[in-house]
Amino acid sequence: MLRKVSTLSIAGALIAGALFSTPANAAVSNGSTCTVVNKTVKVSGFTYKCVTAVKSTVTLDGTKTTIYLPATASTKNAKKYYLAVDCVNETASYIKSTKEIAALEVSTATALLEIDVQIAEQNAKSSNVQTQIDALLKENADIALKIKEQTDLIPVAQKEVADLTAKIAVVTKQIEDFTVILNDSKAKLATLKADTVNAAKNVTAISKLETAISNLTISITSLKGSNATTKIQMQSVSGSISKYNSSILQLKSTTSKNLASIENSKKIGSTIATLNKTKDLTSSQLQQAKDALGQTKNSRNLLCSAGL
Repeated sequence: MLRKVSTLSIAGALIAGALFSTPANAAVSNGSTCTVVNKTVKVSGFTYKCVTAVKSTVTLDGTKTTIYLPATASTKNAKKYYLAVDCVNETASYIKSTKEIAALEVSTATALLEIDVQIAEQNAKSSNVQTQIDALLKENADIALKIKEQTDLIPVAQKEVADLTAKIAVVTKQIEDFTVILNDSKAKLATLKADTVNAAKNVTAISKLETAISNLTISITSLKGSNATTKIQMQSVSGSISKYNSSILQLKSTTSKNLASIENSKKIGSTIATLNKTKDLTSSQLQQAKDALGQTKNSRNLLCSAGL
């Protein structure tokens, strides 16, 4: 993990330790030569370790300073020197952080490229967003008119159904009344025909009853046909009402979808702003990591300074 290390107190303590060390180890400091790798000595509580290292010069606080850095497998001309354990550890931390920075730079570059692609896509969409919004608003306005038309037709159709229902009731009553008269007439006719004694006298009455019965039968049949036609018409009107309601629901659903699309379109601007913020934050995090690496390097140089 990249980290910030404050080493002024450590360095001060190491210097103090070097200044007030025991005579046996008074000469041991960063850069002191040694012979046995990994051998350690302590100076006033601070540990120095014999490692293979190289001498280098850096600018520290504006001053050229000699430092000793632990060698790697590929380092040439390395020699054995005593180095403070803090110097060794901080160097390892710096090497690790350098690798992490390299990986972070690659991942950051990839992330920034992806963000730029998304921003480009959103910008392409935003170029005709208002046109799309205007088109959806117009469509919703047209749909509102259609909904009103369909809604206004429903009470008209409902009244027609009520009128047809009333008409059917009237005709049904007529059929019932005519049926009563027909049955009565048939009964009277049967009585007259059974009266054989007065057969000659009843001829005219029988003829009139037969004509009346025939007419009533025709009327009843006609009324029943009329009722059947009216019922079919009423079913058709009722079906229209169902279609109106279904159409209104579909139109309202389309309106809701259009409104959702409008809201999504309006969010494109905020999406672009969010992407730009994410881009800035991603770049900032990389820079912060680089700054932390610089501090780690300074800390390493200080801790690895010659004579410390």
